[in-house]
Amino acid sequence: LVPHVDLPLNQGCLNPVEIRIPEGSLLNPSPTAAIVGGNVLTSQRVTDVILRAFRACAASQGCMNNLTFGDESFGYYETIAGGAGAGPSWHGCSGVQCHMTN
Repeated sequence: LVPHVDLPLNQGCLNPVEIRIPEGSLLNPSPTAAIVGGNVLTSQRVTDVILRAFRACAASQGCMNNLTFGDESFGYYETIAGGAGAGPSWHGCSGVQCHMTN
């Protein structure tokens, strides 16, 4: 994750976390639900919520800023960097991909 830095293994890395997501909810839709493309927004916000719950850092921009264009013969889809939240001992950062990229 971080080049040239030894990260010590700690007990927090070994403890499992159970996540319960109700069936039929936004994060666990039914097989017949009409869904498409929202994963890039939802995944960013879910990650922000989890990091906030653990008081790890402030929220990111919460979106992947999708750019899509094309025609009948081709399509192009890209995500554009936004920013990462600050933490207890570091500043946030502008213009970077965070949590997930294309």
